[in-house]
Parts: sequence; structure tokens; C-alpha cells
Amino acid sequence: MIVYDPKNNAIPDSEFVDLGNPGDLGGRVISGSPRISARVDFQQGNRTAGVFEATTGVVEIHFPFTEHATILEGEVTLTDQAGNVHVYRKGDSYFIRQGEVILWDVKGNRVRKSFFNIVEN
Repeated sequence: MIVYDPKNNAIPDSEFVDLGNPGDLGGRVISGSPRISARVDFQQGNRTAGVFEATTGVVEIHFPFTEHATILEGEVTLTDQAGNVHVYRKGDSYFIRQGEVILWDVKGNRVRKSFFNIVEN
């Protein structure tokens, strides 16, 4: 079992793989110079789980998978296509369906989340 507990078991920066600019993975950078990185703890078929990090900036994301995530550190504001806005902080969780378009806005230094993704057919 893997426990994501930033209070007692903070994940060392050295365990993250740099994924570069979100634009390189299909996101559209609206403002800032965000960088993304991740640690993959599980990958099998169309399912992936681990920890993801994004630095300051605003990115429009066309979600290529269905995702359940919990914020471990930092804060992010998500805005959906209908204009619904929600701020997520440490301990908050969300669920996004594949194909949704979300505006992802990190104002602090970074946000980290644990995630479980499924690519649906």
C-alpha cells in the first residue's frame, strides 16, 4: 500500500520526473510559464495512478482521461466549461470526466495531487 501523506511522508522532489511545459502534452498555456512533473506509482492498461505536480500558471486542459484526484499540497482553482469555479486545497478531492475542458489555475509556487486516471473508450 502507498500512503500519500504530505505531513508525515512528504514526497522528495527527486522522485518526480519532469514532464516539461503542459503545452507539450496537449494543454494550452494561457498565462505564466508552468512546468509539470509526476511520479507514477501504478500503470496497467488504461489505468494510471501516482502523484502530479504543476507550478504557477493557467492552463486549459482537454482531459484525455477520467480522473479522481486529491490535493496534497498547494492550491488550484478549476473552472469548467459551464463557468463553475472551485478552489481546491490540501485534502480536497475532485472528479473530472474524460473530454471535459478545464481551466487549471495555480497561483502559489506549486500544487501536488495524488491521482487515479482511466482512459475510457
